[in-house]
Amino acid sequence: MSTAQQSFPLWGGTATVATVEPARLALARATVDRVVAAVDVACSSYRDDSELARVNAAAGHAVPVGGLFVQVVRAAIRAAELTNGMVDPTATRPGEPRATGRRRSGTRGGRAYGWRSINLSPAAGTASVPKGVALDLGAIGKAFAADTAARLAAGAAECGVLVALAGDIAVAGEVPADGWPVRVADDHRTGPNGELPPGQDITLRAPGGLATSSLAVRTIELPSGTVTHIVDPRSGMPVRGPWRTASVAAGTCVDANTASTAAIVCGPGAAAWLAERGLPARLVHVEGWVTTVADWPAAADVPGAAGMPAGAEIPTITDGPADREPAPSAPRARIRMEAAG
Repeated sequence: MSTAQQSFPLWGGTATVATVEPARLALARATVDRVVAAVDVACSSYRDDSELARVNAAAGHAVPVGGLFVQVVRAAIRAAELTNGMVDPTATRPGEPRATGRRRSGTRGGRAYGWRSINLSPAAGTASVPKGVALDLGAIGKAFAADTAARLAAGAAECGVLVALAGDIAVAGEVPADGWPVRVADDHRTGPNGELPPGQDITLRAPGGLATSSLAVRTIELPSGTVTHIVDPRSGMPVRGPWRTASVAAGTCVDANTASTAAIVCGPGAAAWLAERGLPARLVHVEGWVTTVADWPAAADVPGAAGMPAGAEIPTITDGPADREPAPSAPRARIRMEAAG
């Protein structure tokens, strides 16, 4: 079965749209473009006219928002709830770098702060956060865009579609007979001469999502030095490892993104945390060695290397035991992967 794809710059990275039916690629691409544009207007932190910017600037006053913004914020709140705050969409002050702005959510003096302070009213179509708190929907918004774009594009094109938005991947509809080949790595971008970044080639053989969170690509310069862009909301400090990259497969890209970020924040306990929830994952240590979890395919860490094939059904992901930090829940879905070779 032949496929077709287009790649284009997006959000500081590269986006790819691929279809099982080559003649349907233009239709799928047009659908993806519409979704991306809508998410950008709603959730971009780089636009003064986005709904996100208006909510953050309102200092606690309710701001009218659209249905798409409500859906993304709901997804962000759900991610925070189901990871016990390890994935938190809030910062303490608008415009402040994420690495200095996060703090653990909770209550203080009878008032909520952090993600628990988000006031979302779907019925009224409004949202607000208190003065001194800001929403950051970048990661969850990108994953939400991938899921939504893949689903709508598959429906519009009436064929299987893969959408990759700056490293977040969603697959919807029919999968090619040979699967969708993808590469997981610290950085989804190629080098200056087109060389592939270090990583692993795998094949996706069923609908679902795949996301990678990494400390190796984005950093923030502070007076105290260079720090990573991912912050542990429990301490308010930048994450320093031990994992530099976490790639996770789940029923949706939103869930995969949530779990990959939580794995980075979770630190040494990430492998056990993911395994307990049956989430296939690939963790790269800051020293370069790799560990895989659940049904992630084993393979040598070079392009095209063959490995032990793996294909398994991801169970329904539910809250973990009360004394553990839970993983995101998701509908029952099949994600089949195997090492390329």
